[in-house]
Amino acid sequence: MSLYVYDISCVMFRERLLRKMGDSGNAHYCVSFICTDECLKELEDVHWFNILDLASGYWQAGPTQTSDSIDLDIHTELPERGQWDSKAEFILSCIGLSVGIGNVWRFPYLAYQNGGGAFLFPYIILLILVGKPMYYMEVALGQFSSLGPFSVWRCFPLGKGIGAAMVIISIVVSIYYNVVMSYCLFYVAHSFHFIIPWDGCFDWWGADNITCYVRTKDQVLIWMNKNALLSPDLYYSTLSNCTNATQTATEQFWEKFVLDMTDGIENIGTIKWDLAVCLLVSWIIVFLSLMKGVKSSGKVVYFTATFPYIILIILLVRGVTLPGAVTGIKYFFVPEWEKLLDIKVWQAAAEQLFFSLSVSWGSLIMFGSYNKFHNKVHMDAMFVSSLDFLTSLIAGIVIFSVLGNMSEELNIDIKNVAKEGPGLAFVAYPEALSQLQWLPQLWCILFFFMLFLLGLDSEFALLETFLTAIYDEFPSSRRHKFIITLFFCVVCFFLGLPCVTQGGQYVLNLMDTYGSGYSVIFIAICELIALMWGYGVCRFSDDMEFMLGSHPGLFWKACWTVISPLILMCIFVYSLAEHKGIKYGENYQYPLWADGVGWLLALISMGQIPLWGFFILLKNCKNLHMVVKAESNWGPGDNEARVKYFQDRTLNLVMTENINSHGINNPALINGTDLK
Repeated sequence: MSLYVYDISCVMFRERLLRKMGDSGNAHYCVSFICTDECLKELEDVHWFNILDLASGYWQAGPTQTSDSIDLDIHTELPERGQWDSKAEFILSCIGLSVGIGNVWRFPYLAYQNGGGAFLFPYIILLILVGKPMYYMEVALGQFSSLGPFSVWRCFPLGKGIGAAMVIISIVVSIYYNVVMSYCLFYVAHSFHFIIPWDGCFDWWGADNITCYVRTKDQVLIWMNKNALLSPDLYYSTLSNCTNATQTATEQFWEKFVLDMTDGIENIGTIKWDLAVCLLVSWIIVFLSLMKGVKSSGKVVYFTATFPYIILIILLVRGVTLPGAVTGIKYFFVPEWEKLLDIKVWQAAAEQLFFSLSVSWGSLIMFGSYNKFHNKVHMDAMFVSSLDFLTSLIAGIVIFSVLGNMSEELNIDIKNVAKEGPGLAFVAYPEALSQLQWLPQLWCILFFFMLFLLGLDSEFALLETFLTAIYDEFPSSRRHKFIITLFFCVVCFFLGLPCVTQGGQYVLNLMDTYGSGYSVIFIAICELIALMWGYGVCRFSDDMEFMLGSHPGLFWKACWTVISPLILMCIFVYSLAEHKGIKYGENYQYPLWADGVGWLLALISMGQIPLWGFFILLKNCKNLHMVVKAESNWGPGDNEARVKYFQDRTLNLVMTENINSHGINNPALINGTDLK
């Protein structure tokens, strides 16, 4: 006797089956909305089955199974996952994620350090061949599945660790990224002083009057490493007013007052409570914006993603009209073409590309997952990735126009003005703003408030990526978003406290170098290989055609499958080969144990990929093909699209008349015949 099982959630299909099976006499059928325990007990000789997913309403053809292997989930009503209320919320959130603090302090410095316009050339090449294809791929993948970066790997179970690595990177970066935002709040508060604190060597903030100085137009910097014989008259007329001052007031304010830095990571020191309060305020703002998920953050980005552009335009107009602005802009753009042959320039461009676009961090997949299914996401991806590059250029002009003015006003070579990384945002640029004649306090407040807002959008995305992974894996937890968000904001606040100690800057630099540097490029390589070679570029392209109405062109497929992975592999291997011990600034070399801690931090994320791969293989050791086969619950996240998707891919099983006394023909069986 053959036994056929139907699990039907649509009444019309159930009635249709009953009519078709009405006069069958030699086969036993169990027809119900949910196959109950009593029904399962009768299933001693199940040859095949068709299950209609109760949550989404699509047909899924299953292979020949026995009753021991049947696992039917009885779906309960779960809270809605949520969607963007409008297309504008999605685009603004993506802009807020991609356009962050790094566009202001990192991109301009890397550009002038690596050949000015010559740096822009490899950056544009990598943007076209790697950045835009991966940006499109990630937001489209999230939109198709309505899943976050962890659960989306239902399409290719062996790649589950890639999602885990993305989630870990997001939470690690969110911890120290908020520390940088707390610096911005600190500077905003001190910009309200009648006299800007870093405009002079003041005792109240601990300036060392022996080594501290304020650069003026009449000063000349002299470096002497040789003995010289001078007449008394010459000495008293020219050198008697020389000092041994070696640090500008802005440098000392940053290192002695804001950070109160120790001599190294070996001496972590105590917590700086003024920074800790700023960090707490920053986390409170993040919590209030995320406590209802995208429903709340989607409203906040209307302000946080647009207002920085208003400030940026104001600073741009002010900057380019300053005397000497052309000097700075030329220094930013004029290319040194010989540097194009230096692979380090290409490496720097690739690292900045990933840092800026936030590709392979999981956030783009998460943002795409809250889109409406048929949204033209490929056009959105092109727009946002292009705007990100344009914003970096504008930020570079804003920064270097003011630095050029400072260079001309003080007769200082611009090479001695520009600083690296945080030094550009918290040392060089504040010093330049303090030199402005009209209301320098206003320009400082606008600049640091802009930095805070740029960071806030990125922080939203990083934490929401982590939270979305929890909600997708445990859907019932969506009922408790307020409590879960509060809990993890509190945890992240305490985990960030080591970064606001006296040695916290060394900790932050270590986390930034290893926590997201090497790891992101490695994850990107694995992501492309797993998705385009594991799940399959043809299948992915078919999914995109189903969702968007057009098939991805040859250029996109070539980049996804060959060009992007090869470029990233070359950069990753070169980075490892050229790796040297981490340094802070030019003088401090981290001890070996700290370098080891950094690599351990990198392996916490990168190691997820082989660990999860091994676990998935072990779990399916008796049925290895399941590790590369899409899971039964993979497909479009939209219910209506899901029905159509599986109707098209199961030979219209439900909509055709292929129902006879033996049930619906199951394509999982050879030639559609039943097994006796």
